[in-house]
Parts: sequence; C-alpha cells; structure tokens
Amino acid sequence: MSDVQRILIVTKSRYLGDTIVAVPAMRALAARYPQAHITLLSNPAAGELLRGCPYVHEYLARPVAARRRTDLEMWRVLRRKKYDMAVLFNRSLSSAVLAFMARIPQRVGFDTEGRGFLLTQRVPYEPPKHEILHLLDVAEACGAPAQGTHMELWVTPEEREAIRDRLTKEGIDLSAPILLVQPGANDAYVKRWRTEGFIWVAQQLQKEYGFQVILLGANNEQDVAEQVAASFKDGALNMVGRTSLREALALLAEVDLLIGNDTGMMHAAVALGTPTVAIFAPHKFQRWAHNHDCHRALTVPLPEGVRPTEELIHQHLYAVKEEDVLQAAHEVLGVKPPRTGRERRKKQVSGTNL
Repeated sequence: MSDVQRILIVTKSRYLGDTIVAVPAMRALAARYPQAHITLLSNPAAGELLRGCPYVHEYLARPVAARRRTDLEMWRVLRRKKYDMAVLFNRSLSSAVLAFMARIPQRVGFDTEGRGFLLTQRVPYEPPKHEILHLLDVAEACGAPAQGTHMELWVTPEEREAIRDRLTKEGIDLSAPILLVQPGANDAYVKRWRTEGFIWVAQQLQKEYGFQVILLGANNEQDVAEQVAASFKDGALNMVGRTSLREALALLAEVDLLIGNDTGMMHAAVALGTPTVAIFAPHKFQRWAHNHDCHRALTVPLPEGVRPTEELIHQHLYAVKEEDVLQAAHEVLGVKPPRTGRERRKKQVSGTNL
C-alpha cells in the first residue's frame, strides 16, 4: 500500500454526526499516507462542516437519498479520478458497488449487507463497540494505526468573533456563563427527550450558575424550542433555524455547556471541546455516546435480550430522570467550569480521547 497516491473515503450521507465521528480515522489515514490526495464522498454539507480540516483535500457530494442515475453519474466521475484506494466508513451495499464500478483497485470496508465479495479487504463490524473504534478498525486494515480517538472540528477566530458580536447584539452578556439547549432531534419519537425535562434542568442550572440560555436546532424544531423559551421569565434566546452550519459551530465553541439529544450538533460540541450532557436512546448508547472528560451521556438500558421496538425505545428514552441529567451537568462543569469573558476569547481546545 506504500504506492497509494489517491484515496477515496466514503461516509454515510444522511447525518453529519457520522462524518464527525470519522475524523479520527481520517487523521490516521492522513498520517499513514502523507503523500496521498484524500477525497471525501459524503453529505453535501460535509465540506462546510470540515472546513479547515488538514486530513481531506477534496469533497464530493453524494445526495442523502442517492438514486441509480445519480450513482451512475458518480461512478463515472470516480473512475476518471483513478483512485488507488476506497475506504468505506459506511456499511451500505451501494457504496461498495460504487467503488467496484469505479474500478478502484483497493476497496476496504465493513463486511456487512452481503457486500464482502466486492471488497479487497473485509473488516468485521462488531457491536456494541463505539463507532469511532469501528472506523479506526477500517483505518487499521489500511495500514493506518490510530493517532488518538479524539474528534476534531475547526472554527476560525473570525467566525468566533462574528458569533460573539451577534450574541452581544441579541442581548447576551459574554462575561456571564452561557448554556446551550438543543431540545429537538431528527426521528423525534426515538431520539427526543421530554421537553419538560429540558426546561426543569435548564431552570435549575440557571438558578445555580446564572446561566443565560440559548436554544439551538433546525428550523423544523421550532415547536419544541418555542415551548422551552416561553418557560423562562427573563426569556431565552431562540436561535433555532437562525444559524448557518458554520455559525452553529462557532456558537458551540463559545458556550459553556450543551445539553441536548443525540444529534450531529452534540458530536460537534464534543469535537470542539465544549462540555456536553446528552440524552440517548438505549439502542444507540454504546455505539454513539461520549462519556469521558467533560462529556456525559445518559440512557435507561433495555433489559438484556429484549428486542428494541420503537415503543420500548421511546419509553426508555423518556425514563431518563431530570435529576440524573442535572447531576451529569454538575460533573462536567466540575471538570471544565464556565469561562469568564476574557477566557471566552482564548482558542478552544479540540475534543479529548475516548
């Protein structure tokens, strides 16, 4: 593999969180193949998400719901680029077909969905291992040992200054602590914790630490955001649907604590070193939760051997107690206390290892 000059990495297209957790494996590949030109085929927003990433040199967008015609056009593009190696961090049959049809000689990925015969190097997928470790297994199969398990994202000083200016104009005092709450999520029935739980925890933290509360989320989460905002006598700044992706990342870098559901923004906060408390559905916890340093994740596990139906997942998600979420917030703030206005202007550290 020493002659590898062009590498294609493929991640899942649906959620940005899948791209963020792949950064440690990308870092390993870039360290092992410093001479290689690395392309990432992923969500159309991946280039914006990873702006400033030193491990990827080119981005190709694969639509979230790729169709046959789209993939036909894509494999023609990939064939012209003459990649030496395809590294498949997703588990779909279609991505392996794409790499095979593009005539990429080395194809490394998980032996899932019956696609093993299309790969030149098969990697077992072994739940309940954390997803970061799964992806590092693929990198290892490419001859690229791990360079740490920490995730990374990159926000420029100019982006941080711009979001600070905006927060000031919106009435936020940068010398006081800031709590970011993300009460919404995709797949709400199996990912969204109780709204009243977020309200109670945020109000308790506001009383104890003097937090100013900001709400973050996608535009389709306005209903729950407005409900949370209305519960605060002095108001909460509702920025749901009012930030670009880059602005959201800069905001995550500026706040002192994020409390939210299992979302891409939660993974982004971890990557940026911002303390997090996340509520997870039980069937996602072991693979996706971050429970180290200034990050805590909570769930109520399913009984052993029980099949995770949507109704059961929903019940266990809702069974997470407010008091436990509050205690987790106390723990992470003990590791990394809220910053002063002066400290807020210092460079944010990257995420930490698992």
